[in-house]
Amino acid sequence: MPETPKVGLIGLGGITLYGHAPALKELGVKIQACADVDEARVKLFKERFGCNGYTDYKEMLAKESPNVVLVATPHGLHAQIASDAIEAGAHVLLEKPMATSFEEALKLAETAHRRERMLVINHEYRFERRRQVAKKLVKEGALGKVYFGRGFYTRQRGIPTTPTFIKRELAKGGAVLDIGSHVVDLLLYLTDFPKPVSVVGRTYSMFQEERAMFSSYPLPPPPTVRSEVEDMGVTLVNLEDGLSFYVESSWAAFIRDPKFEVTLLGNKGGLQVNSELHYVTLVAGEMVVGQPLVPHQQENAFNKVWSTYLDAVSKGVSYPPAPLCSADQAALNVSILEGLYKSASEGKEVRLDIPQSLLQRARSSR
Repeated sequence: MPETPKVGLIGLGGITLYGHAPALKELGVKIQACADVDEARVKLFKERFGCNGYTDYKEMLAKESPNVVLVATPHGLHAQIASDAIEAGAHVLLEKPMATSFEEALKLAETAHRRERMLVINHEYRFERRRQVAKKLVKEGALGKVYFGRGFYTRQRGIPTTPTFIKRELAKGGAVLDIGSHVVDLLLYLTDFPKPVSVVGRTYSMFQEERAMFSSYPLPPPPTVRSEVEDMGVTLVNLEDGLSFYVESSWAAFIRDPKFEVTLLGNKGGLQVNSELHYVTLVAGEMVVGQPLVPHQQENAFNKVWSTYLDAVSKGVSYPPAPLCSADQAALNVSILEGLYKSASEGKEVRLDIPQSLLQRARSSR
């Protein structure tokens, strides 16, 4: 691969405009081309970043031949567009969730392996320093045997206003796929990707008619667009060796404070990571709460994702280095999310069938 990557962006919404594109600019990486079905977005990007613009991503892939592609489209389009980019010869950084079904995720992962392209899913919260310290504590055995994990990503007023997030045809799911996927990823990452066995879950759609009241986004929701997806999901995940996770995600709720945190409990200690990191253990027979000294971070997570990813691509490494999220790790995440939806629909516990080969690859970069 050339030392200077030819980067193409597919999907020019907020996450690209305010996250990925500025990160590439700060890193000194030129954006070669961009694509979106919205002509206004394409025009904006062409003017702001000096790139070639397209309203058909396939035309962009054919004419520009980018060797690195970002896919940040509506969730329901992730797997197909990422697959097309890989088949065109590009390495792909794909926004979460990787796919909207486990079958899609497995197929996409196999496509990347077959084509020897580096597919990484953007779970940027792994790069945050407090979570890196938490990972180190777990790996070094500070918690002993971890038996329970708990994660929350809950908002008071966070229902998206654009059709790409709330129309089922485009999004496939709501809060679970959008923000619940981040919580599941962190729990899997911190515990070294245990095998999921079964899922019990519920979803709720309580604020579809009041979404304007329960949204803090600057653009008001179109009056003719009704939310067709859930605004809350909860699940209990049973994993191997007696481990279990509880995950709660919501775009809107009557809660005092929004929350984004994960907690892990072990037989020698516990930890909680939110805006701070706390470690709890016994010292001299007394329960002590400690707060590891975590250096202040200057660089944002998107910069770290892109610099780590582009460095790995330029070196031609065979598998994404940690803490990047590999396709196999993300596929495990999707298996749990799909299990939640199935359990909610069927009203019963859902067993998961995870290929051993997927687990082995997921654990090869951790």
